[in-house]
Amino acid sequence: NVGIQNSHGLLSPTQWDQSLDVRDDDGFFGSAEDFYALYQERFGAPPAYQAAYSAAMGYSLQKAIESAGSLDTEAVKVALWNLSLKSFYGLLEYSAPGDISGLVGTQPRRPMVTTQILNGSIGVVAPAEAATMELDYPMLTWAEKALLLYPCPQGTVEDGFAADGSIQCTACDAGTYRDRFVLSCSPCPPGSFADSPGTAVCRKCPPTTRSANQSASRSCVQCPAGTLCPTGTSQPLPCPVGHFCPAGRELPAPCANGTKRSEPGARGPEDCVACAPGTYNALVGRSECASCQAGWFSASSGQLECSMCPRGSLASNTGTSVCTACADAGPRGSTTQDIASSDSSACRCPLDTYLPLAGRACLPCPEGLFCAFGADLQSVGEASAAWPVALPGFMARAGEPLVVYRCLFAEHCPGGACEDGACTVQTCAPYRDPAAVACGRCAEGAYQSGQECLPCEGGVDALPIVFVTLAVVFALAAVTYAINRDMIKQTRWAVGMMVSLTCLFSATQTTSVYLSLNMAWTEPLGSLMKAMSLMTFDLSLVKTECIMSSNPVSQQLFRQLIPPIFLAYILIVMVVKRRLAPKTEFGPEFTNTAGTILMTFFVSICISAFDPLVCYNHPGHVYSSMRKEPSVLCFDSSEHSAMLAIGISAFILTPLPFLSVAIFAVWKYPRYIARHDIAFMKAFRFLFFRYEPSAYFFGVAFLLRNLMICLVPVVIRDDIAAQILAIATIIVVSVVAQCLLQPWRNFLANILDGAMTGCILLVLVSGAVGGGYVASEATTQAISMVMVGAFLSMWVTLLAGNVYKQLTRRDVYDMFICHDKVGAAAQARLIKFLVAEHTGQRVALDSDELHHLDTVLDTIKAKVRHLAVYLTRSTLTRPWCAGEIVTAFKTGKRITAVLTPSFVAPIEEQLEAAGAYLDVGGADLLVQFGIAMSDIRNSFLQLVEAKGCSHVQVDADPTSTQHFSGLITLLLHKGAKAAPPPHTPSPAPGCLAISADPCDPEAAAAACILINKAKASGLTFLNDGVCLLSDHMDLGVDGHRLAITSARALVVMLSTKTLMSRDQLEIIAYAKGLNEKGHGPVTIPANIFGFSFPTAHYYGQVLPRIWPEVSEAQVRRIGVFFRTASCPYSTRASDQVLRAQIHAIVRRIPLNWTSASGIGAGIYEDDLTHIEFEDNDGEEEEEEKEEEEQYEEEEEEEQEEIEEEVVREPLRSGLAAKLPGMRASELASMP
Repeated sequence: NVGIQNSHGLLSPTQWDQSLDVRDDDGFFGSAEDFYALYQERFGAPPAYQAAYSAAMGYSLQKAIESAGSLDTEAVKVALWNLSLKSFYGLLEYSAPGDISGLVGTQPRRPMVTTQILNGSIGVVAPAEAATMELDYPMLTWAEKALLLYPCPQGTVEDGFAADGSIQCTACDAGTYRDRFVLSCSPCPPGSFADSPGTAVCRKCPPTTRSANQSASRSCVQCPAGTLCPTGTSQPLPCPVGHFCPAGRELPAPCANGTKRSEPGARGPEDCVACAPGTYNALVGRSECASCQAGWFSASSGQLECSMCPRGSLASNTGTSVCTACADAGPRGSTTQDIASSDSSACRCPLDTYLPLAGRACLPCPEGLFCAFGADLQSVGEASAAWPVALPGFMARAGEPLVVYRCLFAEHCPGGACEDGACTVQTCAPYRDPAAVACGRCAEGAYQSGQECLPCEGGVDALPIVFVTLAVVFALAAVTYAINRDMIKQTRWAVGMMVSLTCLFSATQTTSVYLSLNMAWTEPLGSLMKAMSLMTFDLSLVKTECIMSSNPVSQQLFRQLIPPIFLAYILIVMVVKRRLAPKTEFGPEFTNTAGTILMTFFVSICISAFDPLVCYNHPGHVYSSMRKEPSVLCFDSSEHSAMLAIGISAFILTPLPFLSVAIFAVWKYPRYIARHDIAFMKAFRFLFFRYEPSAYFFGVAFLLRNLMICLVPVVIRDDIAAQILAIATIIVVSVVAQCLLQPWRNFLANILDGAMTGCILLVLVSGAVGGGYVASEATTQAISMVMVGAFLSMWVTLLAGNVYKQLTRRDVYDMFICHDKVGAAAQARLIKFLVAEHTGQRVALDSDELHHLDTVLDTIKAKVRHLAVYLTRSTLTRPWCAGEIVTAFKTGKRITAVLTPSFVAPIEEQLEAAGAYLDVGGADLLVQFGIAMSDIRNSFLQLVEAKGCSHVQVDADPTSTQHFSGLITLLLHKGAKAAPPPHTPSPAPGCLAISADPCDPEAAAAACILINKAKASGLTFLNDGVCLLSDHMDLGVDGHRLAITSARALVVMLSTKTLMSRDQLEIIAYAKGLNEKGHGPVTIPANIFGFSFPTAHYYGQVLPRIWPEVSEAQVRRIGVFFRTASCPYSTRASDQVLRAQIHAIVRRIPLNWTSASGIGAGIYEDDLTHIEFEDNDGEEEEEEKEEEEQYEEEEEEEQEEIEEEVVREPLRSGLAAKLPGMRASELASMP
């Protein structure tokens, strides 16, 4: 008992208790409670925490040995240090060497619990989550602990021992008590009583009574009136003031409101006195009545409350019954801010008005200002005073409180603040210059970061500046190298990648224009727009304000110098490149690089130059600020004048000349292309290389589009909605143009460009929706009228055009030649030329005028009178030819079929399976135009059987001019017979000799075209004649050699059969033999499409089989000839292209020519060593020199006209893709 008594309430920390919620990971001991039970069962006594600790250590050692896989001491130590084990003892982790505790192998951070002994029982009391019993605190004193085992019950005391030796207990007397906290009977305290013996606790006297004695009372007595006796009272208390106390009342009764009681001891309500007039008592139980305060009034006595003076009046004294009016106490139009005003100074100007200096009347608050109640200009800057302050988004500079400036971004200008009639002057955000208009720039020692200014603390971080500078330096150097690589070596995928990057830069540049619009961007567009500021040469991201002047003029000048700096650096790079690679084409590469940079940053350069012209108005429209530099007033400050001069000069010196050069280059593009000016293409590849040849002008169109977008914020000011609509209109028009033209060389780039343009349009729309901008009614009406008018105009024009064409259908072509473009292109073109020459009729070839099958078919339907079908071996297998024939039969056109020897009519089985008879994919193509296979079968039958058409039979392949002339006679005169070939005069000295494979009608036709086109050119030196050797087959080999010997030049038509034609090979060897000896004609190779130059295998294996008697000298001469640069001569191209190619051949014919002496029939190769050419006398030589100079001048003028016509026309009509592609394929086959 003594142990329980003395240990009661003791606290002790412990490492472990069986009640803790912990257990082993592997269930070896189980939980703490399981371990407790096992231990007690094993040893017959409960375990102390030391026993649990010992078992836990053994458990840890076992797990460490298992983890180490060894009994090695060091290995086990390491395993113990790395151990993290849940157990019945809690988490087991041991400190390793270097632990912050400085201990090794211990558990320095192991949590402990607190136990307490209560009445002999031990339990956990802390922490709360582990407690098994409540904490008993504060602890009992030692005396209180002694009572825990007192032998007598409460209300009794120990009174010796009984006879049997037990303790005897005696009850306490009435008026006394004993509880468990005392050891003897004590008298009841005052205000309490004990009316019987053996009391453990005295009872308190009930309300309205008091104890009969001061102590040891056995009863309570009643309290008199005018007093209070609460529970447990020994002496009556006087009734408090403001109340009255009747006899027997437990609580005092308050005097009613409107009355008072100033002295204590009131017995009843009659003792409460009513409040006098001018005072009031709103509450009950008051000792005094309060006077009405100033601004309030009370008209009679006994009032419960005072009334407030209404607005516009005041009461300056207390206890008044009448309020004074504010009519003449202040300025005109003034009033009081609140009711119950008590001072004449409360009469002030109302909200949204202000009192001017020395003013007698209140005036309306200007736009952009907030005029709190009582705003007074005389109080500007005074503490606890109100004056006009700027609203958020506006500012007014010190000394000009009524001159309001609109801030470009609301974050720049938090505005002033007025609270409780006191205003502050803070008009700019932190670190912004309060003296700058519209808080438009950062203060000295601060830099721009997004929309806020931050201090330049700790100096400038040079790393971003160095990084940006190095990035630009390396990027420009890399661009200079990349964009000047050989165009031939660049794959279409490389071109596609470059075009994709161009589209990306284009979209980025266009998006950067949005920075000139005062739009609020939500995230993530806000961050995107912030990054776009670099595209407009805004270098605030690298804290330029911290290293250079923040003066706007300096900043503007620096921005305008960036493009010239780039160009100067490119010039340096080019100089270095020229030193390292002497073959560098300095001029073209520099032009291309500079053009690429200027085109890439064209929008940025223009925006930067236009910055001084992009202004927005301030309230009142008296002043306006630059949107780029809001601190600069437009047209009203020296800074703006300087910036405007810099911007205009920069535009005149950089973008405008660049745009002019680009326009000039596009204008001259056809002429330079016709000249094969590769230097021009290299210099301006930035303008043309990315686009299809048919859309070579798109680069300039793209620049003009960007220029118009840049001009929108210049032309349209402040009306954000109108700016958005204008830019959207320009973008939509450009998207339509891009979709129609498909300008990019890479197909995916066209899709990417359209998609990215759509995305930048969506960005614009998102900004408009997020900002909630609304166009003015006038702007909306104007734009709506323009859009509706444009739509109606386009619709009416399209409809009227179609109606006009339908009503005025008339034949444009007298004849349309349907032919196989592979096997009869030259023959068809020659027929066209001869028919036009003989009859003046207009003849069409689809390769000249038409480029799409639907256009061809529509032309035959509406614009052709006569269809001539030139039937060669593959004509009827061509889908286009089939479509043309079916359409002509269906529309009742006159049809003439020209049957050549190579034509074989299709048999019935082939006609039944017309889809298989046509080339692959032909049937699918024609079905798209409503042409069925049955239509093809029926039309082919009519054509072959001459039903509904006429036939012209060609008995032998035409290989001479006479043959083609006879063919034209048969074609033009139905039923006529071919006249016998007219006698062809013998070749004259100085003539132009042309050699073509006599067995190849295509080669002969190509030669005839050359003859006719050359004659039509009117060149004077052709007066000596043009001789096609196949026209003189009767002369034999000797006659041909004689003609070659006396010819001015020999043009060799290189066709697909040339390398297998012995006749042509002998002519080539003969002509080159003459050239070796300094005589003979100039030999000009002209390679027709399909010709392939010979290889070593040909010279060693094929040529000897074709010409067994060929000598080594002849083989060498043939090789020399084929190594001579040939002229491309494509009869598949249009008339314009063909004319340019013929002109190139003619230019190689010498103007000066002298006849050889002693030339006659029978002169052979071996005799040529004795031939000498006569010299013209001085007069003839002078005449020829003058004629040559005149010819060269005329030729140059004619060349320019031809080049423009030849190239510009096909470019306009969409044939540009054919010209470069054709020449590339032909040139690629050269040795």
